[in-house]
Amino acid sequence: PGVDDLHRPLPPMLVATGLAAGATTSAAAVLPLLVIFDDSLQNRWQLVTGGAHTDLNAPRDTGRLRGGRRVPCGRSISSNFNRTGQTVVFRTDAAVMLADSLPLSLSFAFNPAAWPSRPNKCGGASAVTRGSCSALFCVSVRRTGLADGDTAFVPLCSSGHRRAEARGHAKLDGDARREGWLQMDARLEAFGLAAPGDRDLGEVVFVRGEAQPAAAVPNLELDELWLSARRMPRAGEAPPSYGQGDINVVQRNWLQGVARSGALSKQGAERNSHFCEYMSSEMGHSHATAERPRCRMDGDHLVGRWMQTCDPRLISRPDHFAYGRALPPVTGWYDYRICYRQSATERLRTLQAISWSWRPYSCALAPVRGADFDAWLGGRTILFLGDSLMAQAFYALLFLLGDAVVQTKDLYGYEVANTTTRGEIAMDTCHSNVGNEGGWLSEARLRGGGRLVKILRHQDLFSELRGVDQAWWLPQLREADIVVFNIGHHYHKEDPAFYKYRELADVALAQLGARMKPTAHLVFRTTNIGHHACQNATRPLRSREDAWKELTGSNRIYEWRPPQRTKRGAGLGVDMFRDKYNWRGPPLFETAWQDAARATPRLAGRFAVLNVSFLDMRSDGHVATSMRYSSSRGEGGPQKATFPLDCLHYCYPGPADFWALALYNLLRNNERYARS
Repeated sequence: PGVDDLHRPLPPMLVATGLAAGATTSAAAVLPLLVIFDDSLQNRWQLVTGGAHTDLNAPRDTGRLRGGRRVPCGRSISSNFNRTGQTVVFRTDAAVMLADSLPLSLSFAFNPAAWPSRPNKCGGASAVTRGSCSALFCVSVRRTGLADGDTAFVPLCSSGHRRAEARGHAKLDGDARREGWLQMDARLEAFGLAAPGDRDLGEVVFVRGEAQPAAAVPNLELDELWLSARRMPRAGEAPPSYGQGDINVVQRNWLQGVARSGALSKQGAERNSHFCEYMSSEMGHSHATAERPRCRMDGDHLVGRWMQTCDPRLISRPDHFAYGRALPPVTGWYDYRICYRQSATERLRTLQAISWSWRPYSCALAPVRGADFDAWLGGRTILFLGDSLMAQAFYALLFLLGDAVVQTKDLYGYEVANTTTRGEIAMDTCHSNVGNEGGWLSEARLRGGGRLVKILRHQDLFSELRGVDQAWWLPQLREADIVVFNIGHHYHKEDPAFYKYRELADVALAQLGARMKPTAHLVFRTTNIGHHACQNATRPLRSREDAWKELTGSNRIYEWRPPQRTKRGAGLGVDMFRDKYNWRGPPLFETAWQDAARATPRLAGRFAVLNVSFLDMRSDGHVATSMRYSSSRGEGGPQKATFPLDCLHYCYPGPADFWALALYNLLRNNERYARS
């Protein structure tokens, strides 16, 4: 078939609807599904050069935010070709399986500004060629190992200019136009991927064609390379996925948008300034005569509801939409927590999850503003002390603060006494070790000199709190001006019946209060429950009670009975099958910290509980089955394939960001945390 039939522009999927930051704005309306490159190369793909010199970290990218602003940390691919036939090949470590029913395209941006002539518009007379490229540059999608002679090459052509990602209606961005970025959406049928036996792919190939002058050294710039759908996926369809066994189908409500009438829909962007604003609590208050008071986080924020404040179909880049920046390349054991990069279905789940915001009825949550937080913090230090969920809150805050963070460091060797191997790994704001949780000790430095320090502890934390003088993190505790800590779900391994929980609270607060600065503040963040079968959740639950009912067979959902003993001595919980991880345990006993603080005179006026129980309703947005797509292996690697389910941790971006938002509002909306 010729290009004229395969690149025909498609009608927009949404009409008269505001576009979010990170919105789908290409000329042929497509929905990105499977990431190959979006400012970094996805972990399942590797670069194989065929003679061309390629840089995966080129600074001139196509991304734009609202108002045409450049995307911080945005990167592109830049390749120089010395002769005809040289290639740049992107190869996946597992074949991508394609469902027959979902029409797909290979979508990417390219920049022909330095080419000897402009590319044709898609839909012209240029034809697909097999075995060679007769144009300036060509692209192909094929099975791994398919010979060049059997490969169908499609000339690079323009489906239209890249547009600014704007709210309201999209405008052609002046910078992007002057720089020459164009969009191409090539239907997979053009590459011969039509027969059922050909519906798997392993390579994307770019090649220098015969039309280039022999002495030229042309440059090819690429960005936002992905497989896209030419219509919205339907319930029951299987989007492209790595490996036959990894295909899972679209849930009915994954891409269900907001209502067709009212402030949230057709005139939402023009009449409501909070339309498609991430984590906005003010969607329903655009016409208020005065701003609502800020939440003091003393319980005023707990009565409210989750509301969908953006249509998920409008979001093309979850990181741009949520953080106003490009997330860095993420490797490590927990790389899969950047869920939207892992597979098409994980991307759809993420789009749905990040379209919801918590709206307290009596007050407003202030959005995270990096510059404001930097000025407020000054030269002070905030210490995060706790398990992996506390580490998620730490990294969520770093992502939300954006370029207010100038450097992060992972420090090693400090958790071992008298070590001679201490050191650090320093990273700028465009890099992160979130895929490994940063190790035991991490530090972020802000522009104004303030620091955010993370101490990662699991079951060892309980004994360390009973003897803080022997804890390796005592120096960091003494330096902190604000300490945010949590005990979390590891506690039930030490004390399944929670008999000693109040005693731990008494001892820990006495020890912390005696060793912190006399002016330092202590914040205990409550623990959220997990949600079984979270991979099937498509939206928040209606109430916290609905979440807790799933974890017990009793009508008294907030009643605790200690685990029972069997005749063989094995411990069984009262709801062994519904709450086999004792997820209800920590939240039911955490009032002990408030009681212990009242009995600790040193902490008078310096202790607070940050209650985040409104997140118990977020059965959606969990990591869920995202780990099955992870490329990282090593110790415990097979577990990702044999038990690929995590219903406790959340994806980035996702509900974990509300832990950071809640802390931000506690600190910024209460005078006692201001600098003296």
